[in-house]
Amino acid sequence: MKNGSLYYNQGTSRVERVVGELNGNRVFTVSHGYSEFGPVLKKDLRVASNEEVDSYLEESESLKNNSRELQVTLA
Repeated sequence: MKNGSLYYNQGTSRVERVVGELNGNRVFTVSHGYSEFGPVLKKDLRVASNEEVDSYLEESESLKNNSRELQVTLA
């Protein structure tokens, strides 16, 4: 497994980014914006499909845009 790559977590039913290896059986993953950081069993992960990656990236961009709008509104 490669750090920074997107994998589908079959335990949480979502795409997550691998950010480090804990041991031979587990890696650390994060959701959008490094929320929900934690260890995951490697056997629960599979490489995300192109459609899953596209959906993840669209959701990520949407969250960034909403965050920017909120900052502008509050400033």
